[in-house]
Amino acid sequence: MIAKSKNKSNLRNSCLNSGSQWVTEQIDWRMGVEIRDSVIGFFGFGGIGQAIAKRLQSWDVAKILYTTRTRKENDVQFQAEHVPFERLLRESDFLVVAAPLTDETRGKFNAQAFGQMKRSAVFVNVARGGLVNQADLHEALSTGQFLAAGLDVTTPEPLPADSPILKLPNCVVLPHLGTQTMKTTIEMSLLAANNIINAIEGRPMVRSAY
Repeated sequence: MIAKSKNKSNLRNSCLNSGSQWVTEQIDWRMGVEIRDSVIGFFGFGGIGQAIAKRLQSWDVAKILYTTRTRKENDVQFQAEHVPFERLLRESDFLVVAAPLTDETRGKFNAQAFGQMKRSAVFVNVARGGLVNQADLHEALSTGQFLAAGLDVTTPEPLPADSPILKLPNCVVLPHLGTQTMKTTIEMSLLAANNIINAIEGRPMVRSAY
């Protein structure tokens, strides 16, 4: 989200490819999108979505919207509003996908969905690649249907080196590393181990996936 809001990938490429020649005569050549005062939309508002929303509290965002099957009882904690999917698409300046991959959500973000987004919107997927029709995403980004995308997940993983997605200047792709710190890896391992122990002993899981 931050990388694309500040247009960092394009600016880094400018540094690498143009030497000392920056396009300073064009006032908008390095402009990004302000997170402050923006509408942040979440498709899926479980543990990951709420963790992101918690961190956004200090960014002075205008509004947080989310789409899930049912309203979350603790959404008031984040000053978040439960809205239909179509409204989420229309109003979000940043749209964050943080939902599980199910038969219902597979391919949810397709040409029809992308066509309803703001032209200035940034699309972020930290869930699973299968929620997105990647061909439709490439088309939407190539034709300027919305501004940019940040992907921590893709289909397949890893993407082949000649994937058209990797050639887009307005798309940042990371190798599914959202949890790749030592602290988080240890916590995840302990959680999995404790869930297994609880299941064997007939006790509730510490935290379930769904």
